[in-house]
Amino acid sequence: MELSLLQAILLGLYYWFAVWYMGYSVLFVFTGPLFTAMICGFVLGDVSTAMKIGATIQPMFLAFTAAGGTAVWDETAATIGGCTITMVSGLPVESAVTIAVPLSLLCAQLHTIRRLIMVYPVQKADQYAKTCNTKGIMFMATWWTIIVKFFLFAIPMIIAIYFGAEAVGNFITQLPEWITNALNATGKLLPALGFAMTINVIGRPQFLPFFLGGFFFAQYSGISGIPLALAGLFIAFMYYLILQASDNQEAAEDTGAQAAVEADKEGKKLLSKKDINKLVLRWNLMAEMSNSFARLQSLSFCAAFIPILKKLYGNDQEEFSAALTRHLMFFNTEGIWGSVVHGIVIAMEEQRALGAPIPIEAITGIKAGLMGPFAGIGDTIDWSTLKPLFTMLVLPLAENGSILAPILYFILLGGVTYTESYIFVNTGYKMGTEAALSILEGGSIQKFISCASVLGLFMMGGLSASMVSVYTTAQIPTGGEPMGIQSDILDAVAPGLLTLAAVLLVYKYLRSGHSMMKATFWLLGIGLVLGAVGIIGDGGFLIKPIMDLSAAA
Repeated sequence: MELSLLQAILLGLYYWFAVWYMGYSVLFVFTGPLFTAMICGFVLGDVSTAMKIGATIQPMFLAFTAAGGTAVWDETAATIGGCTITMVSGLPVESAVTIAVPLSLLCAQLHTIRRLIMVYPVQKADQYAKTCNTKGIMFMATWWTIIVKFFLFAIPMIIAIYFGAEAVGNFITQLPEWITNALNATGKLLPALGFAMTINVIGRPQFLPFFLGGFFFAQYSGISGIPLALAGLFIAFMYYLILQASDNQEAAEDTGAQAAVEADKEGKKLLSKKDINKLVLRWNLMAEMSNSFARLQSLSFCAAFIPILKKLYGNDQEEFSAALTRHLMFFNTEGIWGSVVHGIVIAMEEQRALGAPIPIEAITGIKAGLMGPFAGIGDTIDWSTLKPLFTMLVLPLAENGSILAPILYFILLGGVTYTESYIFVNTGYKMGTEAALSILEGGSIQKFISCASVLGLFMMGGLSASMVSVYTTAQIPTGGEPMGIQSDILDAVAPGLLTLAAVLLVYKYLRSGHSMMKATFWLLGIGLVLGAVGIIGDGGFLIKPIMDLSAAA
């Protein structure tokens, strides 16, 4: 198929839209391979094939690795490039992963430039805060970032896709068979990195047997998707019962909730429920739009708070300006669980506006002290556990080419995380500083994280059994029929041993302190070399001729 200029423009515009990063709850939906593949399918006219390509690319990006806003890869660019080149050139679906990885690492450098450029709007917002120019702050937090990203992301993608996709595809189709095998074998090996990274993030070493259990359960039973998740939930529940039985500590009194009741009896309110919920929406929309190396989420935090600060201090320009300025200070947290901080800050600002002796240092201190702990909890629960779990639930649909995969993923991830954000902001506001204690105290969070890790690792094991494929067609010559190393030896011991070994070796490499970047290059190198000679995959320039001669004899 030929790629038209209109198709290239539409794909470039989607890339631009995705990197707006508008909507924290659905950010990873719009930028992720499944939703991006669906858009590519609509634009290129073959949704089913695009969804299958998205399903092969997705395992590479299962793990949440953007803590602190660091962009180590660009999965949107990887999927657009992988889908377009594969479909335009008529390449096998598995080839998309090998195309996607270098594109992902290359385009990640654009995000480094982005975060450097975004230093300017924060500095400009400082000037606007002095004169209470809230329209200027909002422009810098939203429209300025959107316009700049058009030139930084959309235009390069349009040019690259239109002029480069067909050329790259034609080059790949002319490659000899042994190179094609090397690319296909590498594409089937690379998802091991995504699974290994996710295991490293969500699971402590003592939980690794649950990964092994999920892997062999899927290998022997052949089940995946919802049935696998139900089995994982049963095991996680059993683990929870064991934790409960071994926990002899008395439950702590819910002092936070009691404090909330007392506060409601005593205090006057300047803010309404509508004001609080408006902040939830504004923060969710803008949290990552203007993230910069200078002060990370500070501009988004201030922009989200503008209506509340205006209502509290609008009649006192000096106080209003001071409030805007202090909320342009450095801030960075996970945007869902970290929004407890927003609720606490609302309560403190409201009490200060009512005349309570709350010093500015107390407000900034609360932000600085709580953003880290809640970021750790949010990253672990939402993005390192729930996100991969939801992804795994819909991957079987994507593998079958179904458009339901990204739609269900959008509903599940967006619905759960936005609901959480609503609850946490309102909880923080009602309880004030007691909210932090009520959430962080006791062992309930740790129990939840442990049980989620059990479920996550079991699911990771089951899904890696089908999404990672490392095998060999090499044979051992005998006096009669050649003995297949894979079918007659390895599978006779246990199915999928090479696949399991690949995932566990990458996991061990990452646990040793090596970076994801090094692991990626090692896997690329090993996959290409072993695939080229034919040790893995369907035969290369060394193994395949020997097999052909043996068969002829």
